Parts: sequence; C-alpha cells; structure tokens
Amino acid sequence: MPFEPEKGLPDETYHEGKTALFRVQGKSPNNMQAIQVDQVSSCLNSSYCYILQTGPSVFTWIGNLSSTRDHDLLDRMLEYINPAWQHVSVREGCEPDEFWEALGGRSEYPKEKETAKAIEDPHLFTLILTDGKQKYTTLLKVI
Repeated sequence: MPFEPEKGLPDETYHEGKTALFRVQGKSPNNMQAIQVDQVSSCLNSSYCYILQTGPSVFTWIGNLSSTRDHDLLDRMLEYINPAWQHVSVREGCEPDEFWEALGGRSEYPKEKETAKAIEDPHLFTLILTDGKQKYTTLLKVI
C-alpha cells in the first residue's frame, strides 16, 4: 500500500483490488487527466467518459454528451495507465448489471451538457468605484 510521504499515512484512495472510478478529461493527448471520483453512480455525468475498475474487470463508460475528442482521450488514457487492460466499452443507456452493481446500484446523475466555465485572470484585489448611478469594477493584478 503506498504512503503519503508528508504525513506517513497510508494512501487508501486507490488499490488495484478495489473498485475505482475515474473521470477522463482534457484538451489533447498532451493535456489530459484521470480524476478519481467516488465510485457511486451519482458521480457519473453524461458530458464525460469514465474508467471503472472493479477487481479484474475494467469498463469504459461513454456519456451521451461526450465528444469524439473525449473518446480519443479515453483510449489514450487507457493506453497510458495499462496497455494490457482488456476493457468492456459501455455506452450510456446500455450498461450491464455488473457495471451498476460495481457502483452500488443505479441512481440519478447529471445528464445535461456541462458548459466550460470562464477562467478568470488571477488577481489579488477587486476595486469597485461608484459614481452616482454607475458602478465600475477594475481588477488589479500583480505582475
């Protein structure tokens, strides 16, 4: 079992013998990540693709609103994590019972397209000036 080096505590977030669910996301094969989420069906989202490892079985789950880029990233991530994995590809709505059992049963999850949030420039201060009826906002950044 791996240890968290800073605290000397066991890292129990991932173990090959346990069930683990990973959301795969990114912009390109050079900019992608697999984020471990709770292994419950409510953590699924139709906008993404997922890898579900449960014991010797590996499923890939493809959300109905995911893009072909997401599918390519999913394939690339599988190659990166373990090229020897034999996985079962599952499309949203066509999941076998074994898939739902690994997640503790079927439940509701977000099925609307998740929109990318605007990334704001980092700043230390926000200055708001009020002049009568008008309000001005200025971001002061440290460079």
